[in-house]
Amino acid sequence: MIGFVGWVLRRVVAEAERVYYDPAAVQGELKALEEQLTSGLIDEEEFDRREDELLDRLTEARRRNDGNGTA
Repeated sequence: MIGFVGWVLRRVVAEAERVYYDPAAVQGELKALEEQLTSGLIDEEEFDRREDELLDRLTEARRRNDGNGTA
Protein backbone atom coordinates (compact mmCIF):
# COMPACT_ATOMS: atom_id res chain seq x y z
CA MET A 1 0.00 0.00 0.00
CA ILE A 2 2.81 2.44 0.87
CA GLY A 3 4.45 1.76 -2.49
CA PHE A 4 1.21 2.63 -4.28
CA VAL A 5 0.85 5.90 -2.37
CA GLY A 6 4.44 6.81 -3.27
CA TRP A 7 3.77 6.01 -6.92
CA VAL A 8 0.65 8.18 -6.91
CA LEU A 9 2.51 11.07 -5.29
CA ARG A 10 5.32 10.84 -7.86
CA ARG A 11 2.74 10.89 -10.67
CA VAL A 12 0.98 13.93 -9.19
CA VAL A 13 4.27 15.82 -8.82
CA ALA A 14 5.32 14.91 -12.38
CA GLU A 15 2.01 16.15 -13.79
CA ALA A 16 2.16 19.37 -11.75
CA GLU A 17 5.68 20.04 -13.05
CA ARG A 18 4.60 19.29 -16.63
CA VAL A 19 1.80 21.84 -16.40
CA TYR A 20 3.94 24.40 -14.53
CA TYR A 21 6.69 24.24 -17.16
CA ASP A 22 4.43 24.03 -20.22
CA PRO A 23 5.74 26.78 -22.56
CA ALA A 24 2.25 27.52 -23.90
CA ALA A 25 0.91 28.01 -20.37
CA VAL A 26 3.80 30.30 -19.43
CA GLN A 27 3.31 32.35 -22.59
CA GLY A 28 -0.38 32.65 -21.77
CA GLU A 29 0.50 33.90 -18.31
CA LEU A 30 2.88 36.46 -19.84
CA LYS A 31 0.10 37.73 -22.09
CA ALA A 32 -2.32 37.97 -19.16
CA LEU A 33 0.33 39.80 -17.15
CA GLU A 34 0.79 42.35 -19.94
CA GLU A 35 -2.98 42.87 -20.07
CA GLN A 36 -3.00 43.52 -16.31
CA LEU A 37 -0.31 46.16 -16.78
CA THR A 38 -2.07 47.92 -19.65
CA SER A 39 -5.38 47.91 -17.80
CA GLY A 40 -3.77 49.43 -14.71
CA LEU A 41 -4.35 46.46 -12.41
CA ILE A 42 -0.62 46.24 -11.62
CA ASP A 43 2.24 48.74 -11.74
CA GLU A 44 5.55 48.51 -13.63
CA GLU A 45 7.43 47.19 -10.60
CA GLU A 46 4.98 44.32 -10.07
CA PHE A 47 4.98 43.62 -13.80
CA ASP A 48 8.78 43.46 -13.94
CA ARG A 49 8.99 41.15 -10.92
CA ARG A 50 6.38 38.72 -12.20
CA GLU A 51 7.66 38.89 -15.77
CA ASP A 52 11.14 37.89 -14.57
CA GLU A 53 9.66 34.88 -12.76
CA LEU A 54 7.72 33.82 -15.84
CA LEU A 55 10.70 34.25 -18.13
CA ASP A 56 12.76 32.08 -15.76
CA ARG A 57 10.05 29.40 -15.97
CA LEU A 58 10.01 29.67 -19.76
CA THR A 59 13.79 29.27 -19.89
CA GLU A 60 13.56 26.20 -17.65
CA ALA A 61 10.73 24.78 -19.76
CA ARG A 62 12.82 25.11 -22.90
CA ARG A 63 15.85 23.59 -21.16
CA ARG A 64 13.75 20.62 -20.06
CA ASN A 65 12.31 20.27 -23.56
CA ASP A 66 15.78 20.32 -25.14
CA GLY A 67 17.09 17.89 -22.55
CA ASN A 68 14.62 15.05 -22.92
CA GLY A 69 12.16 15.80 -25.70
CA THR A 70 9.30 16.74 -23.39
CA ALA A 71 8.35 19.88 -21.50
